[in-house]
Amino acid sequence: MIAGITGVSENAFALSQPNIDCQSGSICVHPGDFMTYSTEFEKVPSIETYTFGDHIGTDKVSVSITSVLNGTKIQSNNILDLKTGFYNETANGSGLPILVMAPTPINIGKNISGVSEKTQNFIGSQRDVVSVANNTATATNEIGYDKETGVLMYLHLIPKSANAVTSILDVSFPTKYDLINTNMFANSVTQADLQIPSWIKNNAKWWAQGSLTDDDFTKGIQYMVQNGMMKIPHTQSDSSLPHQIPSWVKTSAGWWANGQISDIDFVKGIQYLANSNIIHV
Repeated sequence: MIAGITGVSENAFALSQPNIDCQSGSICVHPGDFMTYSTEFEKVPSIETYTFGDHIGTDKVSVSITSVLNGTKIQSNNILDLKTGFYNETANGSGLPILVMAPTPINIGKNISGVSEKTQNFIGSQRDVVSVANNTATATNEIGYDKETGVLMYLHLIPKSANAVTSILDVSFPTKYDLINTNMFANSVTQADLQIPSWIKNNAKWWAQGSLTDDDFTKGIQYMVQNGMMKIPHTQSDSSLPHQIPSWVKTSAGWWANGQISDIDFVKGIQYLANSNIIHV
């Protein structure tokens, strides 16, 4: 589906976990990164959210996939191989491709038919998108990835008829993915953009050690944000995210308190709590 596109880590950056780096030609995500899509499969609309959690070794990461269809929420917990781009791999290496992510950054294959680069506005942010279009006798297909992060921006597979498929991209029913929310584009936030009182590290340390309850920690963060004592980059809330604190948020808080990760990485966890409406800021 992404013929003509190759991924090379030209500016790999540290993940929100000590001693884990993005690898060349691999998917690069932080714990707490998420993408939400408005989807349509055989003319049935749904909302689908991918949330990345703890790293497993150096080349795997947990990923939760939540779908909301006709008011019913279905969630699955999976393991993604960052090198192969497959999740739920079996012993023989087969599995399901995670189409919502591509290796980063993406380079355009020169002189490849149907491959182009364009600019797309996403909630006030101008994103460089690598697009692959394929127009056949039976279907019109286009898929676009954010060039910097590898996030899927859109996927439109539209059949022209009910004829048998003739291409790997062709389908016999409409399939659409459109990105509607993510925190993956907030990586440009600098240290100067954040205002975090130093004494919050004591709360983070006590919380990670179990001396402070989840409720007390989230109430403290909420109070400080609402009263201007702590500023975090704003992202949209997402009702499809699980309404409970995942273990990686507490783990990251402990690492931050011990100086193992940056303020920006710690804020990823706080953003997640806000996005999932665990805290209201």
